[in-house]
Amino acid sequence: MCSACEWAPHFAAFGRTGSTHLTRRTLLTAAAVTVAVTAAGSCSVQPGPEPLPADFVFRNGPIYTVSTAAPWAQAVAVTGNAISYVGDEAGAMALAGPDTKVIDLKGRLLMPGFVEGHIHPFLGAFLTTGVDLQVPTGADALAAIDKYAKENPDGPIRGFGWRVDMFGPEGPTRADLDKVLPDRPGFFFAIDGHSLWANSRALEKAGITRESEDPIPGFSYYVRDENGEPTGYVLEVNAVLGLVNAIEPISPETMGSLMEAWLPKASAAGITSVFDAGVPPIGDDQGALIELYADAEAKGALPFRVVASYSVKEAPVDDAVAKLTDIRNRISTELVGVGAVKVIGDGTQGGYTAWLIEPYADKPDSTGASPFTEDQWHQLVGDVDAAGFDVHVHACGERTARTALDSIERAIAANPPRDRRHTVAHLVYVQDPDSQRFGELGVVAQFSANWMSADPDTVTNMAARYGQPRQDLFYRTQDVLRSGGRISLGTDWPAAGYFSTYKPLDSIQIGVTRQLIGKPDADVLAPADQRLSVAEAVHANTLGAAYQIRLEDKVGSLEVGKLADVIVLDKNILEIDPHDIHQVKVTMTMMNGQVRHEG
Repeated sequence: MCSACEWAPHFAAFGRTGSTHLTRRTLLTAAAVTVAVTAAGSCSVQPGPEPLPADFVFRNGPIYTVSTAAPWAQAVAVTGNAISYVGDEAGAMALAGPDTKVIDLKGRLLMPGFVEGHIHPFLGAFLTTGVDLQVPTGADALAAIDKYAKENPDGPIRGFGWRVDMFGPEGPTRADLDKVLPDRPGFFFAIDGHSLWANSRALEKAGITRESEDPIPGFSYYVRDENGEPTGYVLEVNAVLGLVNAIEPISPETMGSLMEAWLPKASAAGITSVFDAGVPPIGDDQGALIELYADAEAKGALPFRVVASYSVKEAPVDDAVAKLTDIRNRISTELVGVGAVKVIGDGTQGGYTAWLIEPYADKPDSTGASPFTEDQWHQLVGDVDAAGFDVHVHACGERTARTALDSIERAIAANPPRDRRHTVAHLVYVQDPDSQRFGELGVVAQFSANWMSADPDTVTNMAARYGQPRQDLFYRTQDVLRSGGRISLGTDWPAAGYFSTYKPLDSIQIGVTRQLIGKPDADVLAPADQRLSVAEAVHANTLGAAYQIRLEDKVGSLEVGKLADVIVLDKNILEIDPHDIHQVKVTMTMMNGQVRHEG
């Protein structure tokens, strides 16, 4: 087989990212890769120039490529921004020149950089500032707020991380907050990112009273007491962002500086590509925040490539394609693009806003809600699919997952054949036979593996919401894989039920063990047979997520011609005890052939 002949057509578009010109660096890289591939094949080609010396050679350690054709290698060479050799050590060292940086792995593991299939860098950087409320109890949360307020005596107080299991079914109240924060606004995001706890001064400043209308009645609203007064518990994005913006207006400058401060942490976690699953709008313009990624890229500060999305969280839905198209046309750089319509199909089980098929076990008069009617679902998904774009659906509840699959199936029947990458995310519980439909329809099942532990929130709050037998059927990744479906992983940072993390290694460990980190003898979340192997979890967080966001031809595995997105880990996560994966350190992160983290 002529490898060089097979690769040659791809070089016409090598490095092209919304521009028709090729840079000198790209041309040199393409030449080097072409020669390296030719050396491995045997076909009649015209003699070319001598191969350029590699910029980097990695040797003397296990190299996990995530390629099914050759999962392991001895050495990798990088020339320019691309991988120019994968194979034995002699072949890689033959490309070394006087200026080549030869990296002795010393037994450390080299693998592809992580591709986050669902994460919120802007929201994460924004929400997680202030007081950390990832503490055991509601009383501990109030004590933390009181302490933080005394240490920071001026202005509004904010924080992140309280959980619904800290409070009763009616949620937290402003009365409790007022005791520790009586004289200035305070608002605190729940760990799920879908609800807010506010004190009386915050409600007053935002103008929220008993006469205030709920943004989306029954879905995004202000919880009220028996007299109709807001309790301080605010549910879902529309109501939450409205209150926050009234107290601390969301500005591009603030969001940009917070996001850029987080970027080194992303590199230290081994992240080299992300799917941004939705940004808060500046005014009505989601593109204003997405453009900040391109601004960071222009400064050389963006250490990962971004595929962003345009979010639709309420009706009307008939302008979604036009809005996505406008943002795509505005933002297209080497590292930043816009690739999907994010459909916020429901809420979360904690706030009874996830859309279920059967009623909540502890609230039998409710099945939750979606902000869209079924007709709007079919119109939205059908329009996006007809325009050649992908949908990425937030679906915590099983009725949302089914409705999304139904809408995709209808769109496939109505529209011409094409390469579709529709995705349904979260999938806390999926009612049979819907798990099998992912493979049948070619829909990616996107999971947040760091949610998959038998943690206090899951075994108390979530179990109460679902009851038997549903509470023992959460997050069934293997059911999707066994039926021929694809999965991807993403932390959904900052959102979580119990453990918020942006670190893929944390997520991989929990997906493999279905146990809380740091407790090897902890309970395993049922059903235990849904545990992923380490190889499956790594694939889902590299090549699987890359496929989801249409980058699998560029990243996600270590193969000649792909972009040089690689990480070095101080231990081989495919060989160690899976309970120790979270302790593994990322000692180097390279993106696009540039070292973005060393430590």
